[in-house]
Amino acid sequence: MPTIKVYKFGPQFGRPDASPFVVKVETYLRLTDQKYETITGDVRKAPRKQLPFVDVDGKIIPDSTAIVDHLEAARAEKLDARLTAKERAVGLAFRSMLEEHLYFGILFMRWATDDGWAVFGPNLREALGAMGVPSLMRGFVSKSVRKGVVGRTRSQGIGRQPREEVVAGCNRLVDALAEQMGEGPYFLGSEPTTYDATAYAFVAGVLCPAFDNELRKHAATKKNLVAYADRVKEKYWSEAATGG
Repeated sequence: MPTIKVYKFGPQFGRPDASPFVVKVETYLRLTDQKYETITGDVRKAPRKQLPFVDVDGKIIPDSTAIVDHLEAARAEKLDARLTAKERAVGLAFRSMLEEHLYFGILFMRWATDDGWAVFGPNLREALGAMGVPSLMRGFVSKSVRKGVVGRTRSQGIGRQPREEVVAGCNRLVDALAEQMGEGPYFLGSEPTTYDATAYAFVAGVLCPAFDNELRKHAATKKNLVAYADRVKEKYWSEAATGG
């Protein structure tokens, strides 16, 4: 078995990490029962200035999809082996939808809105402290980071929309995900695939109770998504699942 170290932001809001991409990587590792170590990373020193990245036997790999692809390629029994070409196409399309569209909606709701920032800001300042940023500088740095993230949402396009349009668009994505999910128990049927790593990360992220906004309230009405998040958490993230 390889030695795997996952560099991440750290637990926040009752979640393993604030970043759905970190949760994606960790969930994949748990789905495939691979042992790993987590390390609080410094995003300023990370490859591409992004977390997560992993160290696999000394090989540094950035980007959550590249990480999953690398680790999956090394496994004899592929998690997606049972999928048809059509199912793979559906999985890829939904992964793109979540990571390239819903992600920016989540960023907008947490970073660009006053109510979201009131929750996220203090946690960011705490994380900056863990990275060694002096206390007197954390307020300034957090404002600078916020400006950069909000700028990313504007560059992507969603940040140029009024809040109600952002919420309406994200709600439609949640509806599509719930329709595809059906009764599960997993995203593409009776057994987990690599696409469940992304699906779980984003479903659990949208349902995070720390951000009690319109998007979360809408997602909470999708009982199958709530059940899916609970089911995956219980099986792969509970103390019993981790041997704790």
